[in-house]
Amino acid sequence: MRRRIATAAAAAVGLLAGFAAVQVANADADRPGRRLDTALLEDRLTDVAALTDGSVLVEVRDGDDAWRAATGPRSPEEDAPDARPGDRVRIGSVTKSMVAAVVLQLDGEGELDLDDPIDRYLPGLLPYEEQPTVRQLLGHTGGVPDWVALAYPGMEEGDLAEVREGYETYYEPEELVAIAAAEDPLFAPGEGWAYSNTGYTLLGLLIEERTGHSLRHELRERVFAPAGLHDTDLPRPATAGIRGPHSVPYITTGDPDDPYFDASAASNSQLWASGGVVSTVRDVDDFYDALTDGTLLTAEQLAEATAFADTGTGFQYGLGLGAIALDCPDGQEVFLGHVGDGMGHQTQTFHSLDGDRDATVSWSIDDKHGCHDPEQFGGAVFALLAAGLCPAPA
Repeated sequence: MRRRIATAAAAAVGLLAGFAAVQVANADADRPGRRLDTALLEDRLTDVAALTDGSVLVEVRDGDDAWRAATGPRSPEEDAPDARPGDRVRIGSVTKSMVAAVVLQLDGEGELDLDDPIDRYLPGLLPYEEQPTVRQLLGHTGGVPDWVALAYPGMEEGDLAEVREGYETYYEPEELVAIAAAEDPLFAPGEGWAYSNTGYTLLGLLIEERTGHSLRHELRERVFAPAGLHDTDLPRPATAGIRGPHSVPYITTGDPDDPYFDASAASNSQLWASGGVVSTVRDVDDFYDALTDGTLLTAEQLAEATAFADTGTGFQYGLGLGAIALDCPDGQEVFLGHVGDGMGHQTQTFHSLDGDRDATVSWSIDDKHGCHDPEQFGGAVFALLAAGLCPAPA
């Protein structure tokens, strides 16, 4: 959720920077004639695991074939149990794809209009003369500043002082919006692109205003239940921590004497609509399958969500969905998905537009200020994703 990695564009750019070599390596790989090359996937997972002291969870699917794996301990503490593929993680901004699905459903039901200004439904929250539309909030083109960057300004440089002091603080959603609304807009609505957790906090409030129910209730009824996500939930805002078996989420500090900050107790009120869902890699793949097969969205709604536009960062974005293009053995192909930062937990998830291929990777230590090269780690993660997404030739 934090600005330096939760920003979808920034994370994607970091991955894409290491991708040119991945393209060549996968195109030239000696791959057996089967749908999933598990030996290659295991090698790629080993590469990722060698660059972190925490756990790595992964699920890859190609049609009816699925490969799930976990490596590393649930905590770098001595005698910590090993991670398992079904461990729960904060999926961070992957939550945005789920919130966007609910907003699109409400638009289809006539409960809102994507092109209405947000103050038609939530008057007074943004003191701007020109209000962003619902569609612009979904696509991060509304110009609303990101409250996270304002509340935790030192984090970009690895200074966790503000995080240590404030990560357990409970906020009402309106308070988070107020942090951002105290600043001028970054640009006029529709005149730029800037990732905004504040925008999705507003969308969470919009869902509650239009339905009369909590965001948690609407996600359960409209997304989790129809998609069969049995290990997925949005924790109550007044709670903290992660229920069920999970790895410990850590943020690296850059201090060799105290290298890891345990972010388990982060207030679920802060993550909420912009990044608060707790799930598993299997459920994340199930969600995107349901998003593309008609379970959650009509073909017309999915087309709107996947009308990807260039963000100016090397990463394309639609409505709650990002896109990447990979050079697979059969040619270039576009995959939809998202990246997520869940206060220590990191998730990358991408999927073919036809829903046949899925790849989700999650790890437990945000290591930007640790002992490993973040570009090398990002390249290893992307190589693992690419090995799963690009099908082996028959």
